[in-house]
Amino acid sequence: MAHVGVLRALEDMRVPIDCVVGTSMGAIVGGLYASGFTPDELDEVVRTMDWSAMLRDTPERKELPFRRKVDDLTYLTRWEFGVTKDGFTTPPGLVAGHRIGAKLRLLALRASGTTDFDKLPLPFRAVATDVDTGHALVLDRGDLGVALRASAAIPGLFSPVNLQGQLLVDGGLVDNLPIAVAKTLRADIIIAVDLGEPLAKRARPNSMISTLTDSASLLSRREVERSLANANVVISPSVRDYGILDFDAVDALVKRGVQAVGEQNEALQRFVVGDSVWQQHLAVQRRAARPMTVGTVTVTIASNRTEVVTASAPPAINESLQLKSGDVVDAKRLSEDLNRVWELGAFETVDFTLLPSSSTTAAPDTYDLYIEARRKSWGPNYLRFGFTLASDLEGSSSFNLLSALTMTELNPLGGEFKLTVQLGDVSALSGEWYQPLTSSGIPFAAVAVAGGRNKLQVLEGDELVQQRYVTAGGDADIGLSFGRFGEIRTGLHYVNVDGQRQSSSRAPIPSRVDAGYRTRLIYDQIDRINFPRNGLVVSAEYYESSASVGSDVPYSRASISVVSAATLGRHTAIGLVDGISGLGDELPPDAQLQLGGLFNLSGLPIGELAGSYGGKAALIYLYRLGRLPNFVDGIYMGASAEAGNAWQRSKDVDFHNLRKSYSLVFGVDTYIGPVYFAHGRTTGGKDSLYLYLGRSF
Repeated sequence: MAHVGVLRALEDMRVPIDCVVGTSMGAIVGGLYASGFTPDELDEVVRTMDWSAMLRDTPERKELPFRRKVDDLTYLTRWEFGVTKDGFTTPPGLVAGHRIGAKLRLLALRASGTTDFDKLPLPFRAVATDVDTGHALVLDRGDLGVALRASAAIPGLFSPVNLQGQLLVDGGLVDNLPIAVAKTLRADIIIAVDLGEPLAKRARPNSMISTLTDSASLLSRREVERSLANANVVISPSVRDYGILDFDAVDALVKRGVQAVGEQNEALQRFVVGDSVWQQHLAVQRRAARPMTVGTVTVTIASNRTEVVTASAPPAINESLQLKSGDVVDAKRLSEDLNRVWELGAFETVDFTLLPSSSTTAAPDTYDLYIEARRKSWGPNYLRFGFTLASDLEGSSSFNLLSALTMTELNPLGGEFKLTVQLGDVSALSGEWYQPLTSSGIPFAAVAVAGGRNKLQVLEGDELVQQRYVTAGGDADIGLSFGRFGEIRTGLHYVNVDGQRQSSSRAPIPSRVDAGYRTRLIYDQIDRINFPRNGLVVSAEYYESSASVGSDVPYSRASISVVSAATLGRHTAIGLVDGISGLGDELPPDAQLQLGGLFNLSGLPIGELAGSYGGKAALIYLYRLGRLPNFVDGIYMGASAEAGNAWQRSKDVDFHNLRKSYSLVFGVDTYIGPVYFAHGRTTGGKDSLYLYLGRSF
């Protein structure tokens, strides 16, 4: 942002620039300027770009296919690992770089067709670091957007850029102020913009973090100071008061750049030109975006290496594209096409290249559009972990560890296998084969097996007793997928329930076979599961346990669960609704509604109320206090109001007999899951303190 202020001030003085060389953010700003952007246009770019989104390099949850949302509905963290025959793999950076890479390519559209950077309005060079050799690589040709992305690929933060087999990262590692490169362009006068802090003026580090960061930049800074000796004018905006994530300080940072040029006014005066020469310079440097027509559209699917895995895209990708042959290239529509492909959830990055049409009959300014979707380098088998810790701080607690392995792309139609393991207070093991039946992915079949050791709080007289039971069974379903919106499935459910007598229990859960027909509908358009801000999730189920398929205790059950959220500024309202009906039957204990716990009639112990009929409604208000970069996405405080009850028989249902609860809550949304500390109170005088880790709404 300070670079933008420098360019604006130089133009205000009428100092013409003949060539540009840059590293990292200097390459981005300088490269766009060399391609024809004006300082005003660059100012608009830095003001309107959603920098937080650039660093949050995952698709918006609402836009993901429902199959990619399934794990979110459990307590798994957002961290994803790859599983290969060689062991575990991890993403090459915290940010894969799709958002920023696509944005830079779109910004560089006015350079389309120019692969020689000497033929840009101003000759340009970007400097990157070759990971294999550790040497600087001067980028002087190719796709301008790729060059800018490679030069700014901060190691560990952004994934390296694969350019014709070379892995490239931020050029600042080896040449952060490439004055020598400018000399190779036969530049006579060097104006260097230095955003670093001289070694002699650095404050002594006062923490482990500052010691590590300062040590890491020492060698780079020494090279910069050696390079500065070869500059004719050094412009040094004072930006040491600003951090790498201070994207909201545009005005101040642009102003610092302008001020730094003013401090070198006397040295720059000898380079100022008259009006006629200045206008000639502007005629060369300014290049406005021009209309371009799409010739052909080609989509390739590539691996994390350079070879192409398949030249023909799956139907789901082709159906995602709106730009067709003959359309005018529109940056907005092109961006939307790239995002639609990326939001399928299988790709690390989705890039594009526009090349002059290969057709001999094509009209001028007709370009072939090449879209390359690069598969996740750590896929196609993914492992996620999670945990839950729940305690009412009065002796009742539970702890569980979870993991889910998802194996994708098992056949041409997109078959998947998911293995889920849970250990702890509740132990479970399940596996599901999910098979789309057509290339559209809409009809599907699924077969699942599951087993586990569960526990249940059962009220015996006035005493709440914990009982355990073992289950083993499976499901066979057919259904329809609604893309990113959800699914409906119906099929056969079979489970064997084996009740286990506890020493304190007089009436254990009876052993039985539970078999019947089940239909489930899920609509999922919520932006996040932990601390949702906007959207809606609805889950509804009808189950008919039938003697005709072997059930020992026939019954019917209907249930519904709703989570909705709306946000205005820092204020969020969340609505929760859960309900169950035995449809005239009294349900087995393990099939009943359980009430008690945080936001589930807060103040009551978990499972204190149970019944075949009943439900609860809760309204939660949260105020977002702020966030901490890189680890904590949000810090909240708020309150809830809840009402509900449970009854064993339909004739006992009485909405005048609702239990009411209230809670005060403090929450933190971390990258390893949500954390809640709360106090709840229920009418009748019961109250509880809660500590939850890894709990979803």
